[in-house]
Amino acid sequence: MEKLISNENHLSIDFRKFNLSVLILLSFITLGAYIGVWFLRSRNSMDNFADRPKIHFGLWRLFTILSFIFLFIQLFGSMVLSDYGILNLQSYEVLFNFCFIGLLYYSIFRLRDSFDEEYDLHLNKYLLFMFHIFYIQFKLNQVHSASKQ
Repeated sequence: MEKLISNENHLSIDFRKFNLSVLILLSFITLGAYIGVWFLRSRNSMDNFADRPKIHFGLWRLFTILSFIFLFIQLFGSMVLSDYGILNLQSYEVLFNFCFIGLLYYSIFRLRDSFDEEYDLHLNKYLLFMFHIFYIQFKLNQVHSASKQ
């Protein structure tokens, strides 16, 4: 399922090849919480960039944990919490979602800048905005396929 991707010009930089359909499926099953896992799993590869992207992995760790907590509350909160408790937590979840989306797009576009420098991989900003990690993983998988040929 995973294979290392490396660029011919920068052999020390490697990214994991990941099946795109599995990535989409995991993101939908976890209601987007897997996006944080993807960033955290890609951290070592991003740290090896010459022009290291300014992505805050501490925030990604926090937001990933909170995403799974909110997912757990969505699934099982009605068993433990009252209606008032659920409504109260949902208001915090809305604020959290806006911050999560802000962090996602900040990180995605910083990563795009680094890909332009390291891989000479030009990512379409509109596709990147619409499909974020799915588009990046698609392009990384293409780099892997091109380096095999």
